[in-house]
Amino acid sequence: MSALPLLSSNTPRLPRVLLIPPPELPVPAVQGGAVETLVSHLIRENEREGKLDLLCASIPDPQAEELAQDFRHTKMLYVAKPRGVRRYWPLVFLERCLGVAAPYDPWYQKVQLSLALELPPPDLIVAEGGTLTQCSAISKMFGRRRCLAHLHGLTSCGHEMDQIYGGILALSEFIRDEYLRTSALDRKHAYILHNCVDTSHFVPGPADRTLRTSLGFSKEDFVVLFCGRLEPDKGIHKLLEAMESVSDPRIKLLIVGSPFFGRTQQSPFLRKLELQAQALGDRVHFTGYVPNESMPEYYRLADLVCVPTLVEEAAGLVAVEAMACGRPVLATRSGGMPEYLEGSQAVLVDREGDVSGQLSWAIRMLFEHPELCFQMGEAGVRTAQKFSTARFYREFVRIVNDFGGNLWSSPPSA
Repeated sequence: MSALPLLSSNTPRLPRVLLIPPPELPVPAVQGGAVETLVSHLIRENEREGKLDLLCASIPDPQAEELAQDFRHTKMLYVAKPRGVRRYWPLVFLERCLGVAAPYDPWYQKVQLSLALELPPPDLIVAEGGTLTQCSAISKMFGRRRCLAHLHGLTSCGHEMDQIYGGILALSEFIRDEYLRTSALDRKHAYILHNCVDTSHFVPGPADRTLRTSLGFSKEDFVVLFCGRLEPDKGIHKLLEAMESVSDPRIKLLIVGSPFFGRTQQSPFLRKLELQAQALGDRVHFTGYVPNESMPEYYRLADLVCVPTLVEEAAGLVAVEAMACGRPVLATRSGGMPEYLEGSQAVLVDREGDVSGQLSWAIRMLFEHPELCFQMGEAGVRTAQKFSTARFYREFVRIVNDFGGNLWSSPPSA
């Protein structure tokens, strides 16, 4: 199928932008998810500013659909996931033999069908993370010059990706530079779009003493908070090891999260963590999943927030949320984390060598220096203001106009 003709630069209507998050969690982000939360922020800011005509694909969810009824500048395309076989093996065969990207997940084909009926068609398509090659057929339908890949994590580029996308949005310089190592993409179409948090919601404030007490912590306790998915890459098991070597009984650990966001399923790794935590007795507490809107209360009751990621962390929204709430941050030096934490006085430890030993030393040091924690908290609040949802939206609109302006001013091509 040939690419649809590009709009004239004199078109008076707002740029129409389609967002395609992965088909795992709904938008708005009623079940959590970092990508879905960022997309929700973008939609909410656009509802206030109205500078874009947004389309957004999502799997259905009754609560999400109810929230979306009030959108004025965003049309949601709720597309149910097909049942049965998820891979079309004839298309996989063609891809492997001919080097042509094929959509493995029929959900993307259903999205493509919805777009064929959508008038006016989108001016730009932004694939929001997930398996980015799934949008190959959509790219062929509209042309790669209309397609942007939003890189929410470390992503390597191959010939297939360069054929699908005419530009990228990277959430850190680290992510952009790693992608361009193997990409033929013009660097001017490799944009930096730093992540955001709602700095009107994540704000400093007094700890909720009732919540702190209900979780088993006293006024004298020094609470270290971990928040995130409970999986090996997040390093929670290394933090538990560090806590085992901290002898002061007043230093305690609060673990907020689940194996998969708002869903309730267990995992073998979670069971291992629970067994590991038994050695700490009442010095560790698991909450399970906590909705993002409730997280400021948990950050504010903590004395330190730890992000012990063991892989190349793209950015680390937990660290930014913690800073916005005035909490000092202890993190591993990974990926884009130093980029986001610059100026916050956060303590960074190396991922190589004895990670748990380094974490243990840093926790004891910060426990013994409350004045340093206070200074880190104040610096973190200032740093977090650079990552507001308003700034994220303004930068997204700027990139849309820059990328679209460059394309729409040039002659259409097939």
